[in-house]
Amino acid sequence: MADSSVTVLIVGDVYVQCPQPESIFSSVASHLREKDILFGNLEGLVTDVGEPTAAKQSTKQRSDESMLVAYTSSGFDVFSVANNHGGDYGWEGLQRCIELLERSGIAHTGGGENIAEARKPAILERNGAKVAFLAYSSVFAPAYAAGPKHGGLATVRVSTSFEPHARHLEVPGSPPIVHTSADPKDAAAMIDDVRRAKKDADAVIVSWHWGVSPASGGAGQIVDYQVEMAHAAIDAGADLIAGHHPHMPGAIEVYKGKVIFYSLGNFAYTRVKHPQTTLLVRSRFSDGKMPRVSFVPGRINERGKPTLLDTKEGREVVEDIVDRSTPLGTKFEINDREVIIAQ
Repeated sequence: MADSSVTVLIVGDVYVQCPQPESIFSSVASHLREKDILFGNLEGLVTDVGEPTAAKQSTKQRSDESMLVAYTSSGFDVFSVANNHGGDYGWEGLQRCIELLERSGIAHTGGGENIAEARKPAILERNGAKVAFLAYSSVFAPAYAAGPKHGGLATVRVSTSFEPHARHLEVPGSPPIVHTSADPKDAAAMIDDVRRAKKDADAVIVSWHWGVSPASGGAGQIVDYQVEMAHAAIDAGADLIAGHHPHMPGAIEVYKGKVIFYSLGNFAYTRVKHPQTTLLVRSRFSDGKMPRVSFVPGRINERGKPTLLDTKEGREVVEDIVDRSTPLGTKFEINDREVIIAQ
């Protein structure tokens, strides 16, 4: 690789359905222009076709095809489609969304016409360097997973087991201890994907839809399989892990000098009608390494529109991330503009 530097901006879940979609990112436009690559998780298909699946009973989500302008006008370069809404309108809906992204010049990963295509990385070249993106979901209806002969998402299944609380005899009804672990076959496939991507690219970023959202009783905590899979991906060659699904920013860990964002939260989410907090990740890849990773705190208003803040204005957001990350041993350097993760 030639000596070069690539700036990758990463955000969490985006979903836009509103009267003026091109305005949703207007308050953060200047920040989004400071990039070579802008990546996000497309939480809800952009498609006018497909029938709602009967595979799950929870809310199904998509946005009109006219909403695509929100993403093209704001400079998104690549999306993950691997999430619990990626199959809400069947393969027809997912296929149409992929087609629209490709027509618009936006790369995608995490979904395809079969499992091989779904697991294929999106590789973008900038300034003489190649950055590969892989995406997986561990939160999904089983029918959404791609197979050898049918379309769908790149998924990693997870098993759950329960251990009685240590005081369950003394205090009947005590909550059980929950253990989770990734399916060994799916985990091995993910590891192979990362290794192959690393051979074809200078940096590998892995996007993962995982964790337990407040809608399912979560409060931003990390569960076993997330740590297991994040570490396994880095051991295989991944340079950064970008997690999402809980709809709230979560803890940050540094493992073997590589940064794991367990949850980036939402970035623009017009369906949620109350204020939220958010993060924008800045990562710089240079000379075969990712020596600098930071985040900018932000807020999302009741219309789902994000605004980024300096660290003084976003003090509460920064303090929450620091508090969540301190048990993992993570250290931060805070300046006026951003929070740098010490690697």
